[in-house]
Amino acid sequence: MTREDNEPTLEDLMQLGIQAARQGNYTNARLLFQQVLDADKYNERAWLWMAQVAGTYEERLRFLQTVLQINPNNTVARKQLERIRRRHETTNSLVLRYGLISLAIFAVLIACVLLLLLIR
Repeated sequence: MTREDNEPTLEDLMQLGIQAARQGNYTNARLLFQQVLDADKYNERAWLWMAQVAGTYEERLRFLQTVLQINPNNTVARKQLERIRRRHETTNSLVLRYGLISLAIFAVLIACVLLLLLIR
């Protein structure tokens, strides 16, 4: 539905943004959701969708945290934040694990080289 002056309503913009997001057109979706947020900075749905089409990990976190500032009881935002944090912790854990393994292999190689030098 549009207003009499043919300007799209916030709901029109939301629906167009959702459609763009579902089609994978994140750039246009972000622009549409930003228009909604420019008119209504407390629009939970727009912030949630902005999180879905965010360009970076940091933006996604910020958008989800904004949803929770607006509504601390928003379970969708809470679940998404928890899933992101778990994934991030798992990634950090793997990086640390493989880093330590690489360091151990490097130390063994150095020890082997030193041992070969000492034997000669």
